[in-house]
Amino acid sequence: MKNKTTIIVFLFILNYLYPKGYSLENCITIALEQKKTLLSSTLGVTYATKGLKGSFSNILPSIQATSSFGKSHFPEMESVSLNFETLSLDTIKLNHVDNYSTGISLTQNLYNGGQSRNQINQARIVLDIAELNERSMRIMVIQNVIKSYYGLLQVQKLLDVSVKNLEMSNQQVTFVKKQFDLGLIKKTDLLKAEVAQGQARIDLLNLKTDLQNARRILFNDMGLQDFGQEITATDDEWVIPNIPSSGDLLKQLENKNPSLLVAEAQKKLDLISYKIIKGIRLPSIYTSLNYSANGETTQKLIEAIDDNWSFGINLYVSLPLYSGNSLTIQQQQAKIKTMQSDYAYITLLNDLRVQAELIRETLTNFSEIIPINRSVVESAEEDLKLVRERYSLGSATILEVLDAQISLIRSNTNLITVVHNAKIQEANLKALLGILDTEYKIKEE
Repeated sequence: MKNKTTIIVFLFILNYLYPKGYSLENCITIALEQKKTLLSSTLGVTYATKGLKGSFSNILPSIQATSSFGKSHFPEMESVSLNFETLSLDTIKLNHVDNYSTGISLTQNLYNGGQSRNQINQARIVLDIAELNERSMRIMVIQNVIKSYYGLLQVQKLLDVSVKNLEMSNQQVTFVKKQFDLGLIKKTDLLKAEVAQGQARIDLLNLKTDLQNARRILFNDMGLQDFGQEITATDDEWVIPNIPSSGDLLKQLENKNPSLLVAEAQKKLDLISYKIIKGIRLPSIYTSLNYSANGETTQKLIEAIDDNWSFGINLYVSLPLYSGNSLTIQQQQAKIKTMQSDYAYITLLNDLRVQAELIRETLTNFSEIIPINRSVVESAEEDLKLVRERYSLGSATILEVLDAQISLIRSNTNLITVVHNAKIQEANLKALLGILDTEYKIKEE
């Protein structure tokens, strides 16, 4: 209940800040703050950072402090000793022995075939992969918001076209009905106009449903719940982007695409794993230092710490001689995995390069056809205007008017769809090249 109240307050603030509509930057900023998948990937980076810090433990010394107390009971024993000072016999009875001990030890790994160093390098690469995965998630969140935002904008524009179409259909029916009442036209003309009017109503109802669905999708991609609050996408003119050459595409893919950089890091990670397994076959050398003291009582223990302590230095060398075939098989498997990661990287690079080339060609095509689409819309508007004038003078049929009206709707729809697709493809190319998140980095911080 508390979370729901917080979200409602948050949305109220948003409606206050952006009462006339949300810009694309507004929506992306909200998504980067609210989307739980992005927060989860950020935790992954934190987790990997802790792992890197922990990997240094393998090269640091291990220090342990120990203290113990022991008490042993046995049948009573009696011993007699001669006291030379008094020339008398002393009798001692004993049925238990107490023992107090304390000590401190230090163990330091000197050499283990490079395993510790490679484990640190491994942890560094794991952190790099976590950061790249966070970037990939950030790009995906931005990409989804762009897609749903322009999807909402597309439906809004199509809805405007549909509203205008219905208005023209209503005007056409009114005009045709007057003509029919005067006996100037046949009833078939009136029926055709009413059919067009009915279809315009159906199209408008369908687009209203599409509008509600589009806004729900956008809210979900922004990481918000839909409580029926208003949201309107604001339009912006599509400017033909600077389309990189094939060579530049390849360079940017290799240097900035997060998925490709993860695949490259995975190659390094598998190679380090192979080196670690090889290091197991090499000797391990470590040393230990021990300082300890013992006493039958706490007082004697304290005295022993000062005067009767013991100190030891040990050097250990361990060399694996035989452990079945496990090390050999592990080494062979690690070698195969390095080969697999090499092939995976090459395959991914080729796939991404093909995708980038396809988008590049598509954007080039859009840059050529969008101006043509705009001129077609202008021509269709002028054609409808002239046909309606001719129809009012009786020199054109109702079919010609309806055809001109349909042509205008179709040309408007085509233009809206093409511009929408161009914006989506431009965002897809930036996402593929690993630069989409940099455009909104300042805003999300």
